[in-house]
Amino acid sequence: MLEFGATFRKTRESLNVSIDKIAAETRINTRFLEAIENERFDLLPGGIFNRGFIRSYALRLGIDPEEAVQGYEKLFHAVESEPVQHETERVHGKTTKIPVYYVALAGLLVLIVVFYFFTRHKESPLVAENVAVEQPPAPLPPPVVPEAEAAPVDAPSPVTVKTPVSPAAAPAPAPTAPPAAVQASAPSVPAPAPSKESIVVELEVREESWFKLSSDGSDVVTSEVLSPGTVRRYTAASSMDISIGNAAGVSLRVNGQPVSSLGRTGQVRNLTITPNTTAASLNSRY
Repeated sequence: MLEFGATFRKTRESLNVSIDKIAAETRINTRFLEAIENERFDLLPGGIFNRGFIRSYALRLGIDPEEAVQGYEKLFHAVESEPVQHETERVHGKTTKIPVYYVALAGLLVLIVVFYFFTRHKESPLVAENVAVEQPPAPLPPPVVPEAEAAPVDAPSPVTVKTPVSPAAAPAPAPTAPPAAVQASAPSVPAPAPSKESIVVELEVREESWFKLSSDGSDVVTSEVLSPGTVRRYTAASSMDISIGNAAGVSLRVNGQPVSSLGRTGQVRNLTITPNTTAASLNSRY
């Protein structure tokens, strides 16, 4: 598919169908359909949603969905790799002139630093020697004799009288608070609130299938028949109950991990998913 977006637009115009009508039938936003026709993949949500939108749009117009998805992947990878190549060429073009300038500047700085430290180290002993010869140390001031030492030797030494202190006059030690009181005054730390979205389920429909879903005890989808190319995403905090009428026609991802196989064609699967449920535990045993 050489002209990816033009093929979708020309086919739609040949069928004389407006893009708003296709958006209502496929439940795909109009701006996503316009992004596909204009090959503006950066406006799409990304991941499996892009492939699901392209597959649904191609089925509605009568275009081979697998060929359309392959054409999208080739074109998308080509658009991603092109800016990287330009950036690499631009960086390589600058590196031919910058190193010569920086090497010369760094060499000049090294010479200045070496010269500065060499001259300082050579002049320091001479300055210290001159100071030692020309400036003798200043004489120390005469010691100050305290009055107690100036008294005659035969003077009687003062007698210190100690007044006895009765035990009753001694201050009583302050009472210490019991450990229980300290623990009671400590503020309680609230437990962290659980995440509101502990469960994330993504599904992509390959074949028509009956579908039902409830999240945290509330019905989200009571009963619906999903057409091929439908892509959905649901979240829950504690639990999610899912019923699928055609296990082989639905691909499921739980918290980003794909479930390899839900079952056979026409098999009914009733799944209960909690935050501890893994994708491997949902694989069909048949």
